[in-house]
Amino acid sequence: MKKTGAFHDAQRLAESLRDDVLTQRYQDLSARVSTFLAGTLQGQGDLAAAAGEARRAVALAASAADSPDLRITAQHALIAALAESDQLDDAWEECLRLAELITPDVNSQTAGKAYWVIGNVAYLRRDAATGTDYHRRAASNLSPSNDLDLWARFNRASAALRLAGGVVEPETLECIERAELAASIVGGSERDKLELSLTRAHWLFLTAQYDAAVERLRPICNASSLIASQTAAEAYLLLGQALARSGDALEGLFQLEKSQELFRQSGAPDREAQVGKLIDEVHRRAEA
Repeated sequence: MKKTGAFHDAQRLAESLRDDVLTQRYQDLSARVSTFLAGTLQGQGDLAAAAGEARRAVALAASAADSPDLRITAQHALIAALAESDQLDDAWEECLRLAELITPDVNSQTAGKAYWVIGNVAYLRRDAATGTDYHRRAASNLSPSNDLDLWARFNRASAALRLAGGVVEPETLECIERAELAASIVGGSERDKLELSLTRAHWLFLTAQYDAAVERLRPICNASSLIASQTAAEAYLLLGQALARSGDALEGLFQLEKSQELFRQSGAPDREAQVGKLIDEVHRRAEA
């Protein structure tokens, strides 16, 4: 259910499993269920609840039988929820704890995912050099032959974080193209397709191809109910900026206001404030 985007149904099932007597008897099972539940909550944009459930998973995993993979997966979920809710300092502290868990005993796929999330937070902290370093470590551990769908998602996410950090270079475009190629083979949910299209739209925007970006962003925003609210907020943000750069300041402001409201609903106050500043700037330019 989660892979197909049915996050609410997945959440209800996970909650019933979490409250089951058998689950509560085993800490490792409880940790797995809480980790999964955190992901379903994050997918719906309920970031505060996702972070709370992920903290529960981390505590359970630490108390369970020695299982590095279990602890890493729970830590990963916590970092993702904190990062998306703009708690970057807290997320980085958790990244440092995660890095300590990556030992030679950890399998390559799990290590790759861990390096991936650490790199993500580094990019969000505007530390592109560290982000690139960790994403290269992730790429060396992840293999398209082992999991092509994971490879596609990694390359899309890597490109998205590079673009968010303003890293517009050939290596970023290569990540997008690898993700698009892998996605064309494995398919994926409509949500996956929209998120990948959003990454390509971001590239078009940052390379000043504003009309092409608008053309790609409109259908994404029209289908925004299929993606997480914080992701939809990013799409409306790009659309508003692209429209303003193309000379349509009025519609651009309308889309930016949608973005600001979605960031508010998602519990991402820093992003909400950033969009507010952009709205003020577009107003000033329009009045000049």
